[in-house]
Amino acid sequence: MNILIKDINTLVTVDTGGQNYKTGSQMDELGIIKNGAFLFNNKFLWVGTTEEAEQKLNLGYFKPERVISAKNKTIMPGFVDSHTHIVFAGDRSNEFARRLRGVTYEQIANEGGGILTTMHATRKADLEELVENGRNLILSAMRFGTTAIEIKSGYGLDLTSELKILEAIKILKKEFDLPIVATFLGAHDFPPEFKNERNKYIELIINEMLPSVAENSLAEFCDAFIDKGYYTIEEGEIILKKALDYGLKLKVHCDELADVGAASLVASLGAVSADHLLFVSDQGIEDLKRAGTVASLLPGTAFFIRMPYADARKIIDNNNIVALATDCNPGSCYCENIQFAMWLSAINMRMTAEECISAVTINGAKAINMSDRIGSIEVGKLANFIIFNCNDYTDIFYHFGINQISEVWVNGKLSLKN
Repeated sequence: MNILIKDINTLVTVDTGGQNYKTGSQMDELGIIKNGAFLFNNKFLWVGTTEEAEQKLNLGYFKPERVISAKNKTIMPGFVDSHTHIVFAGDRSNEFARRLRGVTYEQIANEGGGILTTMHATRKADLEELVENGRNLILSAMRFGTTAIEIKSGYGLDLTSELKILEAIKILKKEFDLPIVATFLGAHDFPPEFKNERNKYIELIINEMLPSVAENSLAEFCDAFIDKGYYTIEEGEIILKKALDYGLKLKVHCDELADVGAASLVASLGAVSADHLLFVSDQGIEDLKRAGTVASLLPGTAFFIRMPYADARKIIDNNNIVALATDCNPGSCYCENIQFAMWLSAINMRMTAEECISAVTINGAKAINMSDRIGSIEVGKLANFIIFNCNDYTDIFYHFGINQISEVWVNGKLSLKN
């Protein structure tokens, strides 16, 4: 069915001019069309002004089966959440309460909590429970405008449980129309049974987990937590190189807790994205730019665990590709609202409203290797877009803390109405 939406007060196209990402000053250029209109089926067929659309209607060039007026509305591309951990079991609210009393995230991890708390619960959970938990979080994320999402494993830390998580993601892919990409994160932490035999666990990852993931086509990406207290540069390099051998692309946790040089490593390996980057060095920033690796910033995590924010201003001004994501997970950022990440970035990371929007649309799509298909309202791309009950995109930042989205469309179909 061809549908025409017209009378759009502010149409934010995030037009890229044929490029699949935005950097530097380009991130401020949103391709705004006032009194905009577009024609679509499952893909965008035409984009312009309402005046142009009405001329084409009168001349018979357009023959839509349905015409929708979007007066006093703002429409923009659907948001892309390019870093999440939303398939898990269990609850860590007690750990959060302890952190409010001053216990650090690292202290809790050293006591056997943190990721390992969720690991124990996830190992015990059956497949149906994991699918249900993921389903609920995806539906909630969609209400805040997410129309494409990356989901990681990493809370099983053994062959059976890691595959169980990836199977849950595979089921969710079939349930939802929106693009979902899976990332294998067996190297999220070291499980307790290998606490003193790190090399044996790494051998398990490269000799059993990665072959099984690749053979069953359960993931598009591989990740590793390369940071202080987790995987060293040397350990991460072994795992990531083996993942490349199996045809997986790379999205990697880098330099979140300390500058360990992870950004430079993953840039040298051609990673699609380097994520977190709270303590990334100037050299790391430059290496990411040269490699074309997306710098994915996750302000919700810094907020939640009271860490310094990544230096978004420095990274953007260096002309890197910058994306924003929620990092929704049970321990360090239990929030699936990508608008919250945008608000934090604008206020606490000194990003402009325009930069934030570019970071969660076209650059978010780049961070999951899909910016040729989603992330902007341009002819030929999937008709994934969101409709806001406000006159202009700046209202989303000015009147923060509420959800002004009225409708979420995926593949040209109304998927959700708030």
